[in-house]
Amino acid sequence: MENRETATAEWRCSCGQSGNKGNFCVKCGKPRPVVSQPQAPQQPQQPPMQQIPPQNQQPYGQPYGQQYGQPNYQQPMYGQPVYQQPYQQPEDKNKNLKIGLGIAALILVLGLVFFAMREGVFGNEPAPSNYSTVSKNGEKAAPNQTADKKQDGSREMKTDLSLGGMDLGMTVAQMHETLGQEISTKQKDGMVFYKYPTVEVGTRGDMVTSLVSETDSAVTKRGLHQGSLLSEVKNTYGTDYMKSEYGGKDLYEYRYTDLQGQTGILRFAVVQGTDTVNYISIRRTTE
Repeated sequence: MENRETATAEWRCSCGQSGNKGNFCVKCGKPRPVVSQPQAPQQPQQPPMQQIPPQNQQPYGQPYGQQYGQPNYQQPMYGQPVYQQPYQQPEDKNKNLKIGLGIAALILVLGLVFFAMREGVFGNEPAPSNYSTVSKNGEKAAPNQTADKKQDGSREMKTDLSLGGMDLGMTVAQMHETLGQEISTKQKDGMVFYKYPTVEVGTRGDMVTSLVSETDSAVTKRGLHQGSLLSEVKNTYGTDYMKSEYGGKDLYEYRYTDLQGQTGILRFAVVQGTDTVNYISIRRTTE
């Protein structure tokens, strides 16, 4: 809309009529020409700003790693450091299960080792018994004897003329190798007797010729000992024995052959009026 000053200004028509003040030429009736307004200088066009997608919205084409709630970062300007999400080790969901299985396996291994040691798989000798025993003289032996560990009779015996890990017919050197150092020695009738906590060993020359139990820890090859029942003796060794009496005891004797092929006697002494073995002795028939 033109202002008042423009409407009253004189203008010249193209027909040559001048002095026109209205909107039409007074001569030919042509309308006043429109005067164009000067245009403002055009500003250089700015490139459109890059839109930053809001968080938790994944624009098309964005890398797969920024899905699932990871933060989106505006493209850094030139010269600015690029922020990188620190690497996080993925959580091992089976961690607790693995720890539990490891503990169970450890307990199983320890149990097997304990069982193997108890059964002597690793070659260890069984621990000495912790109970008191009664000798053939009725005296109570002290518990936990401190004798050599070989004195428990753990050696594998070869013949039925055997007691406390010793076989009739062994040498003195073999005796020491099996039982260790003796407690005491004595000589009688040309023999040397070696006293050990569980058995007394009689020798003549360099040969073991007699064995006598001292406690119920001295067992025969078939597992009998002081305190065994007479019925156990008969069930284990049979009824082919020779019976005699001596010093208020019934003597049940069996004949066998020792390591040197010599004949010997296995004797079970039972106090008369009882059914319990009082002591066990082994000797060559020549002694």
